[in-house]
Amino acid sequence: MEVTTTSIRRRRRFARSKPRRGVRRSPSAKRASLQRGYELGRDAGYADGVREGAHRFHVPFPGTSIVIPTYNQKDYLRQCVESIFAHTPEPFELIVVDNGSEDGTADYLRSMGGKLRYRLNESNLGFAGAINQGLMMARGDTLVLLNNDTVVTANWLANLLACVRGNDRAGLVGPVTNYISGEQLIPTSYDTMEQMHEFARTHNVSNPAAWQQTGRLTGFCVMMRRDVFQRLGYWDEGFEVGNFEDDDYGLRTRLLGLDLIIAKDTFIHHHGSVSIKSLGTGLERVNENNSRFFTAKWTDIAGWFPPYAVRSRLESEHPSSLDYFATCVLVRGVGPDVYWVENGVRRPLAAPVPLEPVRLSQVDVRKWPIGPPVSPEYVAHTLHVLEMSAVLPMEGMLVKTADGLTYQVKGGKLHRVANEWALAAWKLQGRHAYAITDEERGRFVEGPPVVAPPVVRASNL
Repeated sequence: MEVTTTSIRRRRRFARSKPRRGVRRSPSAKRASLQRGYELGRDAGYADGVREGAHRFHVPFPGTSIVIPTYNQKDYLRQCVESIFAHTPEPFELIVVDNGSEDGTADYLRSMGGKLRYRLNESNLGFAGAINQGLMMARGDTLVLLNNDTVVTANWLANLLACVRGNDRAGLVGPVTNYISGEQLIPTSYDTMEQMHEFARTHNVSNPAAWQQTGRLTGFCVMMRRDVFQRLGYWDEGFEVGNFEDDDYGLRTRLLGLDLIIAKDTFIHHHGSVSIKSLGTGLERVNENNSRFFTAKWTDIAGWFPPYAVRSRLESEHPSSLDYFATCVLVRGVGPDVYWVENGVRRPLAAPVPLEPVRLSQVDVRKWPIGPPVSPEYVAHTLHVLEMSAVLPMEGMLVKTADGLTYQVKGGKLHRVANEWALAAWKLQGRHAYAITDEERGRFVEGPPVVAPPVVRASNL
């Protein structure tokens, strides 16, 4: 085909011609379009963050969760929080649980949003109840329970971490202070907070030789590893407001063959029981009630506690509270599901039974591996056999010795039921106990005692 000069010029003009402009948008339309794009991106990013956060929430982070229960002591709490931010360079998260304060604590915590996490309880759940809510929220691989009337100091967390990580048998670790009962009290001579911090800087030099095993730690500042918490479970909410719950938790720790350790190379300031003192005349009643509860739970402890605390250390690599739980009992956790526990396995009930289960925390319920469902008829038949025609060593049967001690058969061993409180706590008090002779008892290995599980009052644990 012949190409003419005229056709070439036409093509060049066509190639140089500009495309037609589209309809010009107004500035307000451009802004609206940009805003829509921003909102779409923001919402998509937020949704991705929520999904990722929910997926990873229960994965512990390599740091420390510091849990502070508080009640009507806003100024002390603020001082405590400020000291944590000033003297804690190690990775941590701060969780404050308010027990229904009426002094503006809630407003203060809201003002600290983004710097700490908090929970506002409608009523006073007590020290143990608040601690448990904080433990449920905690994500650190180490945990610190800290009074609101403390002031932390230079190197406090680093020294406690060195102690808890430097001893595989470390259960609970606590510092020394200026105001406390027992072996954690040391003499001090400072008069001001400035002098106190200078004293602490000189004192807080990490020294493994200063880590002292003890029989009792007070709860003003306690550190533990997450795996220790998983083995121990939550604090006992049967103690009201405060006092004795730390002694209870310490005994449970020692029963697992773990040590209570005073890190004497670590000092923090303690103003001293400001929340509990605010009870005024009600303090005596609280102490009396908690003392009665503690005594009932640990009656006859001298007769069985020391041998089993030592045996836990020698016989099991990782003992847990499960070793001290009963068998052939009904239990439930947070939800409506009820489980029959037998031979170290929990089996969900296929249908309801007219028996009240023992309420345990989810942490404790999940320690048993789960098995296939079990029928109400099976449970009824097993309980009937245990009552009427059990033969040693049938799992779950109760036996009583000539000296009045009650044992339960579990895993082919005899496990002493610690006391009447434990018998009632596991709802075993109405069951028949078969009489056995000392000779028959001597044929069996004796396992860890059956002790009462911690009382759980909160509906979300």
